[in-house]
Amino acid sequence: MGQRGFWDEQQRIEKPKPKKPVLDRLSESIPWESFRLLLEKGYAQERKSNAGQRRIDLLILFKNAGASSAFNLSDDET
Repeated sequence: MGQRGFWDEQQRIEKPKPKKPVLDRLSESIPWESFRLLLEKGYAQERKSNAGQRRIDLLILFKNAGASSAFNLSDDET
């Protein structure tokens, strides 16, 4: 197996498109903001300094975990 080329990456990016309409419907029908308070309460850890990368929004992490388990998606597909 040789080095991956441009077209390999393009196919990898285009692969999850058939699931997008389902994910859009879920995004519109689930009140995601109602989970924010509960998520922030469970992840109330203060940062020692402002150095480094900013934290990823907890709702994005929650959506990612839910979608990957519900649709059996790999890391690349999510």
